[in-house]
Amino acid sequence: MGGVCKPLKAGETREKCARYFESCQEAGRVPTAPGLALALGLEGRRQLEELAQGKGHAAAALRRGLAQIEEENIWAAYKRDSGPSARFILQNGFGYAEKAQPAPGQEVFRVRITGD
Repeated sequence: MGGVCKPLKAGETREKCARYFESCQEAGRVPTAPGLALALGLEGRRQLEELAQGKGHAAAALRRGLAQIEEENIWAAYKRDSGPSARFILQNGFGYAEKAQPAPGQEVFRVRITGD
């Protein structure tokens, strides 16, 4: 891991996550993984993601927090419809990719199954 920090406790982790999301909502900000990491007293996003890969209730709370961040960022991108910046956030922050197009020379066949 990136640095040494005290182990996270599940109840404390859920509480800090909830406070972070409330503060973002009150300030009209979209939550981020680095912001959540800092609110939890971690060094940054990488440490948060490493801890979320662990086992136990605290890790599960971190995974849920990261999922909530992803959800809120997706909705913010849809609301803003800011094109390139929304695409950048979704692709680089959450691993989304553009829909693959068939390679030149490959044909796409559509099959429709009907009853007798």
